[in-house]
Amino acid sequence: MAYKEYHIRPWARGFGQYEAEESDGIAWDDERDLVGAMRRGIAPADLYELGVDGLPDGIEDIRGRIYGEPARIFAWLDEHGCAQYFGIVQV
Repeated sequence: MAYKEYHIRPWARGFGQYEAEESDGIAWDDERDLVGAMRRGIAPADLYELGVDGLPDGIEDIRGRIYGEPARIFAWLDEHGCAQYFGIVQV
């Protein structure tokens, strides 16, 4: 099995929906290694998994509103305080 990171962006047609699209990253053999790499790219304390972690103000639980929804969804607040979402998909 392999795992890839997917970016989650607002759906172009709006309606409060989102869509997941594959990032240009490599496939990882171990899901834990991919999560670790994502945490290293962002301050670990600032990375939240939806449905697992308590979410700070500014991050919304968007599960169920994502076309091509990944099994695991993560979020962080960027330097402008805007939520950025991404997920992990088994490929």
